Amino acid sequence: MTSTQPQEIACGEITLAGRLHRPQGEPRGAAVIAHGLYSSMQSEKLNRLAAALAEAGYLALMFDSTGCGDSPGDVRQTTLTSRHDELLAAVEHLARLAPGLPLAYLGSSLGGTAALLAADTRPPACTVVWSAPSDLQELFMRLRSRPDPPELPAMARDLGRHDLEGLLGRLSRVLWVHGEQDEVVPVSQARRGHQLLRQPKKLVLLPGADHRFTRPEDQQAAIGHTLDWLERFLGPESH
Repeated sequence: MTSTQPQEIACGEITLAGRLHRPQGEPRGAAVIAHGLYSSMQSEKLNRLAAALAEAGYLALMFDSTGCGDSPGDVRQTTLTSRHDELLAAVEHLARLAPGLPLAYLGSSLGGTAALLAADTRPPACTVVWSAPSDLQELFMRLRSRPDPPELPAMARDLGRHDLEGLLGRLSRVLWVHGEQDEVVPVSQARRGHQLLRQPKKLVLLPGADHRFTRPEDQQAAIGHTLDWLERFLGPESH
């Protein structure tokens, strides 16, 4: 039987809340899961993903970013750099718990972009992103025109520090899963991001799926593709 354990993840001057999903036997690999901008580790789809990973024999570490869920801080101070740093803090935490295990980075929406950024800093065995923006500057320009734009005063300045197109051109072993009806991040961003990546890579477009993969069948499809990708790069045949 799989199990879960609460975790405290040191990240600079604060401690992030985390939860570790453990498989029944010895783990065959490990994954860090990063949520989206205003989400948390209470996300239904990400909990389904973590549970499926544990059932398949992987350690899966979820965590709440600053100001989200049970972690302290102000979410309005979120930047891409801060999400990158938090993900790598979770990676360090998981690496100490399970030294020597191959690691995968998994991220949803902004967490997916953070996973790509982290993969360039500390390369994992593979990366999986769901509904991830590949052009955050274009995305936030569109979001600012909405009636309820996100209040992120530090984000615009921070984005200028990052060359996402150049970064994507250096990355490989990335699975990109995106809904064809994504109402937040245009599917064109997934196509462009995937085009920039190096091989091996894979783009999966889910027909009719929205940004959150609201339909259970879309969540299950995304989980299935994710498990297949991890099997390719973390499974026994990859060593």
